[in-house]
Amino acid sequence: MRTRRPFDADKATIRVLLLISQRTDRPCPTRNELMKQTGLPKRRVWPFLDELHRNGVIEIEERAIRPGNWRRMRIPGGRWTDWTTRKVRKRRVPLQPREAA
Repeated sequence: MRTRRPFDADKATIRVLLLISQRTDRPCPTRNELMKQTGLPKRRVWPFLDELHRNGVIEIEERAIRPGNWRRMRIPGGRWTDWTTRKVRKRRVPLQPREAA
């Protein structure tokens, strides 16, 4: 069983704000970069950012454009990061439709 390391939400919030302010006019931070800076586990990164957005700490704008979704962020009233840039790998084996059971 894995043990979770202690998590300081205030410290993570400050690190997110710092990362966003450093990335203005540059591509938006990726989930991996956010994980590295905040110490959040992979599955908690986007819920944490959504909570910051709901509380008005950051602003997030998203576009559902395939391949991958694009995102940009800013501190309220500040300058936006650029849209995320993604390199989506092609699957070696295409996905097959599921058979109905």
